Amino acid sequence: MNLLKLLAVSLIIFLFWGCAEKKPITVKEFYAENIADFIKKMQIYDSLEGVLNLQYETKNSVLNGDASLRISKNELLLRVYYMGFPAGEIYEENGEVSSNLLIEKDRLKQLAIGIRKGFIWWNGNFTVSEDSENFFLKDGERIIILKKDGFMPLKQTLTVDNQTILIIYNEYKKIQTEDGTALNMPSSISVYYKNRTLKIKIEKIKIKNA
Repeated sequence: MNLLKLLAVSLIIFLFWGCAEKKPITVKEFYAENIADFIKKMQIYDSLEGVLNLQYETKNSVLNGDASLRISKNELLLRVYYMGFPAGEIYEENGEVSSNLLIEKDRLKQLAIGIRKGFIWWNGNFTVSEDSENFFLKDGERIIILKKDGFMPLKQTLTVDNQTILIIYNEYKKIQTEDGTALNMPSSISVYYKNRTLKIKIEKIKIKNA
């Protein structure tokens, strides 16, 4: 009988604490007074995790698959799956790349850096110019075109080992960050480099702050 009472009390405590821990997250809209304020606030988000659908195009073939992605400020891990089975991975840290995927080494580096900078595009030491519709964020040879309406990225160009990488953003959706902030972010990213194209559809994404 005492055992039954102990179990009953334990169950009540478990349910109480379980309910108490599950606090609803308050969603807050992202607000920035100007482009400088926008960049400053975005740069608190320094890592992300995502689930992706990939289409890799060359002159002679098209390969499709899924992937899990983890990015921090200077590091990337992309695990690729084909028909649900592991196909390989790419790891990059500060420009040093390793992989067991069948991709040429020079193209591999461009691809990895293109993905990392394509996702966390707000990480940089930017000078800013503008026209009537867009902001232009420049960090060395890297240029990001940002639509003034909503501060949404449209295009990015960067150079890796004297080769130009072009990144195009599309299909914007509202996502929620780890701290409960709602952001308008692209759900489609295309990376063009050396006669290759990687088209990325973002199925799930979690953006984390420092």
